Amino acid sequence: MRRYDAVEYRLGRVAEWSQPRYRLDERFVALSLLVDAGEDAAAGRWQMQAKRYDDLASLLEDIGAPAIVLLGPPGSGKSTILRHYELERAVEGLRATGEVFTFFIQLNRYAAGDGDAADPEGWLAAAWADRYPVLPPLPELVRAGRMVLLLDALNEMPARSTGEYRERILAWRAYVQRVAGTGSRVVFSCRSLDYSAPLSTPELRVPQVQIEALDEGQVRRFFEAYAPGMADGLWEAVAGTHQLELIRVPYFLKLFVEHAWAQGTMPESRVGLFTSFVRRALAREIERDNRLFRPGVLIAERDYERVVQASRWESEHALPERGRLFGLLARLAYGMQAGRTAGEGTQVRVRYDEALGLAGGEDAEDVLRAGAALGVVDEDRGQDEVLFAHQLMQEYFAARALAKAPNPELVRAPWRAAEIVPGVRELIDSLPPAEELPALAATGWEETTVLAAAMAAEPEGFLRGVMETNVVLAGRAAAEPGVRERLPDGFLDELRWALVERSRDRDADLRARIAAGLALGWLGDPRFERRVGPFGEYLVPPMVEIPGGVYPIGDDEPIFDPETGEDERAHIPRHEVAIGAFAIGRYAVTNAEYACFMAAGGYDDERWWDTEAGRAWRRGEGTAEGPKQSARDVLHGIRDNPQALEGWHDSGQIDDETYERWLRRLAMTPVEFEAHLAELYPGGRETEPRCWQDGQFNNPSQPVVGISWYEARAYAAWLSAQTGKTYRLPTEAEWEAAARGAAGWRYTYGEAFDAARGNTLETRIKRPTPVGVFAEGDTPDGTSDMAGNVAMWTSSLWGEGLDEPDFQYPYDAPDGREEPDAGPRIRRVVRGGSWYYPSNNASAAYRSWFFPDNRDCSVGVRLARSAPISRH
Repeated sequence: MRRYDAVEYRLGRVAEWSQPRYRLDERFVALSLLVDAGEDAAAGRWQMQAKRYDDLASLLEDIGAPAIVLLGPPGSGKSTILRHYELERAVEGLRATGEVFTFFIQLNRYAAGDGDAADPEGWLAAAWADRYPVLPPLPELVRAGRMVLLLDALNEMPARSTGEYRERILAWRAYVQRVAGTGSRVVFSCRSLDYSAPLSTPELRVPQVQIEALDEGQVRRFFEAYAPGMADGLWEAVAGTHQLELIRVPYFLKLFVEHAWAQGTMPESRVGLFTSFVRRALAREIERDNRLFRPGVLIAERDYERVVQASRWESEHALPERGRLFGLLARLAYGMQAGRTAGEGTQVRVRYDEALGLAGGEDAEDVLRAGAALGVVDEDRGQDEVLFAHQLMQEYFAARALAKAPNPELVRAPWRAAEIVPGVRELIDSLPPAEELPALAATGWEETTVLAAAMAAEPEGFLRGVMETNVVLAGRAAAEPGVRERLPDGFLDELRWALVERSRDRDADLRARIAAGLALGWLGDPRFERRVGPFGEYLVPPMVEIPGGVYPIGDDEPIFDPETGEDERAHIPRHEVAIGAFAIGRYAVTNAEYACFMAAGGYDDERWWDTEAGRAWRRGEGTAEGPKQSARDVLHGIRDNPQALEGWHDSGQIDDETYERWLRRLAMTPVEFEAHLAELYPGGRETEPRCWQDGQFNNPSQPVVGISWYEARAYAAWLSAQTGKTYRLPTEAEWEAAARGAAGWRYTYGEAFDAARGNTLETRIKRPTPVGVFAEGDTPDGTSDMAGNVAMWTSSLWGEGLDEPDFQYPYDAPDGREEPDAGPRIRRVVRGGSWYYPSNNASAAYRSWFFPDNRDCSVGVRLARSAPISRH
């Protein structure tokens, strides 16, 4: 190979990826590594590692895997990260510091026909030779260990059916296994793990790399970097709003800042962001006197004058449509999406001549040229194909067409359990332990429909049609900024109650109920009445009255704990306890409820923190001690039982990184271990739940988790002051009486465990669900989620003991176990199963514990209401 051939190749890569639209600021990239721990791993197959990366090159150098998958939703920057990596390698090569070649190619062009093209290697080799005919053949570079394949959009591979898509994934898996060992590497990008997981096998584990949503600090720093004069105002406008969730994705954040910088205002919605981009591009081309945008067929003279004069638009989504340009671009996008295989939600490529037909008429070529000039349409001349510049832009223009001609049938999807095969129970019984319950199939028109609702002339009428075919999607769309404000209160209430009904419908597939609950969270749950008290707004928790009487507490049989391999006996013996009448929350306290406490300054007002230890915790004193002591306890247990660590690792309960970390800890001196804990848990003041910023845990309808015992008590005290009623944490005896009733059932719903009646590890959901969706698991009195979802703080003490409680059964309230001022190193009882723990924890009699300052993402709180329990 001649030197100048490689130089020409690398200069081409630098020229192409140095364009402004491919710019990447690594300060705003966060990559998390998910390691495949195996299908039978008790802690879950895909285990997230602690270390974070801000660029792909560092990650690849660190892990050494022959293949990885870069995961992220549309707009997260997957393709840009791959292009930036190719740019960096090209620059290295020009400096004579690198001999590696890269090949960026989009898999939505993959055509697996007959012959060599059916094999990924043949397809790649042909594409490489076509693009770089003077360079060595791609298979030769791969075998020499000199190639990094950058394969973009695995989820967008063309396929006529799910079965055909899986066949193509398996073909790529076989190819990756052949590449392994050559020294060359393969990097895929993909929308989500459910598409890419089959690439990983016991023979070759393929790590997945998650692009994390930007956190609040990154969003604020982005404002400071790219809009310095407006940064404070922009942050004040979005902090604590639903809009902040939208702009955590880099694509939207960039559009948001560009709009704010150009207009001096902030768009209200995604539709506003896209429309602002198009308007600014249109004004730019008119200012340049691009002939395509002169008054005529594509842009009418009156619209041309409006753009030149910067006239005010009648709505956030309005574009000049007296001419044909934007109507034909919408027609093109809609037609491209309509030609997809049912269920696909991907960026579409079509042949150039097909695009002309979809755009329509003799002006079609000018429409495509104008779309390219605006930056919304791309033309791949090498493949003779047309595509929109981004999947999100494709969906936006298709939505413009859908808004004018609604078609609710596009989003009709089965939701009844009887209509869906395999069902949830079959999946629970057949999935390997580490696999997550798969989502319900989508139609591919969901995001387009949500955008269309914001542009519909009559959003209520548009969404009434969607309610008939997909009530969950109607709820999602109604909650969008720019839509909600245009809907009548009566319709919103009707939609909310329809979502409540779906979330509780026992005939609905569990996943449909969960989706309804999540949509309800953002729209507002009508079961929680919003009121204003002396300290601001609050939500009234629905309560269930528990009659006074004698209840069976505990059990005579041990409960086997699969995590320790031992029998738990803290709940022995079974005995009867007289309990006065009280009320208990129908649901665990939700994020929506707890958000009111935060908005009212609950963390700043000492009056709600009614114990000395609680007040110290609020000030930030000793907040790290609980996590530190838990780590000490685990280390002590490993030293007592050296085989425990090996057992956890062999079973997949802990991943390689965690295993290595504990080996290092075992080798530390006591002084070194304490220094390690001090670095890991610095402590300090907390002002929100531990999991508050994590999208897996922060939907308003999910239970609040990651709160300490002190935070739970402070919330109860605040709500009591708001309502004039006494809310508190239940005793563990009250909790158990409410969970199993006078009949004393083993579980809230009967004697036999059922993974479909409560959210436990066996249910394979891997996160908290919206409250109340496991209707079959309700107690006879009507409380929900007491056999799973999240474990709950009680007022009761466990004691200082690790394995055995100081406060044993029989339960005796006056013996000191209900003392609120016991101090931070006395463990508190936690009750109920959770999404994280196995079925033994879901038993109504099972007793567990945490230090009061622990903030675990599997633990929340359910309130009781009555006079305080007497301790004397």
